[in-house]
Amino acid sequence: MPTLIVAHSESLCNFVLPLLIAFSPAQTRHVLNCLEALLVCQHKHKTLSALTRLLRLPHADEFALADFFRASDWKAEALRFALLKCVLQIVGRVQQRAGWRLLFLRVDDALCVKDLATSALEAVSLHYDHNRPRRQKGNYSNSSVYVTLSLQLGPVQLMLDWRLYLSRKVVKRLNRQRDSEHPLHYTKLVTLVEQMLDEIAPLLPRGCKVYVLFDAWYDNQHLQKHIRAHGWHWICATRSNRVLSDRPLRHWWSHLNHQRITRVVLRSATRSHTYATRFIRGRLRRYPQAVIAIISKRKRRDTHPAYFLCSDTSLTVRTILKYYGYRWQAEVDNWFLKERFGLGDYRVQSVEAILRWHTLVFIAYAFMQVQRVTPLLDNPKVPLQPLGDVLQGYQRQHAHRMISHIAALVRQGLSDAELLTLFCPP
Repeated sequence: MPTLIVAHSESLCNFVLPLLIAFSPAQTRHVLNCLEALLVCQHKHKTLSALTRLLRLPHADEFALADFFRASDWKAEALRFALLKCVLQIVGRVQQRAGWRLLFLRVDDALCVKDLATSALEAVSLHYDHNRPRRQKGNYSNSSVYVTLSLQLGPVQLMLDWRLYLSRKVVKRLNRQRDSEHPLHYTKLVTLVEQMLDEIAPLLPRGCKVYVLFDAWYDNQHLQKHIRAHGWHWICATRSNRVLSDRPLRHWWSHLNHQRITRVVLRSATRSHTYATRFIRGRLRRYPQAVIAIISKRKRRDTHPAYFLCSDTSLTVRTILKYYGYRWQAEVDNWFLKERFGLGDYRVQSVEAILRWHTLVFIAYAFMQVQRVTPLLDNPKVPLQPLGDVLQGYQRQHAHRMISHIAALVRQGLSDAELLTLFCPP
């Protein structure tokens, strides 16, 4: 028997209710119901019907919940920004308590893959899939795209912000069907990242040295200049044809034969690997400041090395690769969002409804991350639990609450048939 929700968690209410000041009582109940079900649900697909089946509350109804996403008048943007301020306030408190000064921002995007026949969901279209297609032809997947911005400060890892990306063709097609008063506007992926960075800049803790980490898809002069304008540094992967000091990076290894190879050992959770590296300081085209480029090989005769760029030329090769390794947490975030919290399981059609679904999923994930780091407010040296253990502990609380509720009903005199009807309806 799955864990059923018989009451809202006090910790979730304390976290979410300050964000819902402008919401009506009915809207607040829908938000809490959806978040509780997302956190407890063990089904592979987090559909509205699957979530509602877990709720044993008098005001739970899947059709009302669907209307909450489709027809209600609440704004996802306002709730998203309220969550951003709340999370960064917690980051500021932790930073003051612990005194950590190195802050990393991770930029990443991912696909929410749908079936190839999906056509009614407005945010879904064909997008290039570099992870290879999933039972689809070519290198494209029928999917929606989102871009995220997350933070790491010491052991603190939190999701900060996100955006839904719509291609130019999709925006044009949807605007033909919409009224002229509410048009959609096309925004490039890089511009979405710049908007998120601008939004969080005044809210970050003061006195921290900030590094922005991103992969080769975001390696361009506009974003790099934008990051430096904030006084931050950036570290990124890049491609072999990137020109540094008038020479493509793929040609630099042989031109650095006079330089000793630096061996860098990077450790993961399960193993370690040694990389052979060389570096060069130089200038990129249309970028005014010097950067350091690293060429990394798994072995000396590797014909496909990895390339990295860093705007902070004072760092060593080992430090740059260590810092860039923190970007991997973005992949972990994407796994939790899509596989555990159902970010791509939406069935609502309009862009506005999809944004609302994304907003509640990100709130559920942020709540779990905040629950994980809360012990640092009392003791900055306390070891943090894995996020999966925190989530399992929260589900165990609901299981205990359900058992206590059933025991109370038994003491009130309910028969076995009445209990079965209440908790296992036909």
